[in-house]
Amino acid sequence: MRFAIGFVAAVLAFAAGTADAAFYLSGELGVSASSDMRLHSGDTDRASRCDEFVNPRYAELEGCTDANRGVGAVDDWLSDFDSASGWQAGLAGGFEIGEHWRVELEFLERRIDVDETTPILRPMGDVAFMDFFGAELPEATERIGRFASSNLFANVYFQWPNRSRFTPYAGVGGGVSWATMEYAALWRRSADPATVVSARGLPNEDEVRRNLAATSTVANKRLRDRLGGWQLLIGVRYDISETVALSLQGRWARFSAFGDGGSYQQLRSHVSNLRLDGSEPVRYRVHTEDTGFFGTGLRLTVRL
Repeated sequence: MRFAIGFVAAVLAFAAGTADAAFYLSGELGVSASSDMRLHSGDTDRASRCDEFVNPRYAELEGCTDANRGVGAVDDWLSDFDSASGWQAGLAGGFEIGEHWRVELEFLERRIDVDETTPILRPMGDVAFMDFFGAELPEATERIGRFASSNLFANVYFQWPNRSRFTPYAGVGGGVSWATMEYAALWRRSADPATVVSARGLPNEDEVRRNLAATSTVANKRLRDRLGGWQLLIGVRYDISETVALSLQGRWARFSAFGDGGSYQQLRSHVSNLRLDGSEPVRYRVHTEDTGFFGTGLRLTVRL
């Protein structure tokens, strides 16, 4: 990523001193669409029976004080989100070098409104946790609101000039993306203690059933990450005059995995740790597989 930006910056400096190089500025406005997304999530929680707020006798149970968090801890889970669309807008400055080559630095803003809530799945078999736990867990969902990014690319283009005013072109670029994602999660237990099977077999079963009933675990945060990526570009330019041109441009961009996390707003309806003295804090983490998007836009270019 640094090499790509450094390389193009060097080319821009060279082009500035080249007699047949022409500087230009461009502005773009268009639409953007993301592909389907799978979230991989997890946390540092233990099984609910090991939570001192829920079970005052947790220390009597095997595994509740082990370094590996003991039996029953849910280490990871999944959720799937459909493709979504939004808008993109950008500015670019660069040089045309002769008839065929063009190099530029581009800044692009994107907003994708995913706006979807989906069931949380177990990683083995993709079975929803709500189905696995039955009446005890009537709701276990994750939500993505808006996915936004500010992107800085270094692009290199090749053009095919001809006798008409239409000039097709293709390009490739690399750079960095500062991405944010509106994330929320909700795990809600039934208000009926009789349905709380997680307490079954404990010496203080009735107490734990009462303490777990109607509790919820909530996350709600704008997650952030910096990603490296690259893009392919293709388009056609129409020369309105010698100095002004209008282009229809498409792009396909691919970035590294997005990942971030935080503390729960509430963990089983108490603060995000397992012990009354504030020890054993619980944090969650969310990451995606490689992320990408498609975009199409109109670009207005002015040669200076």
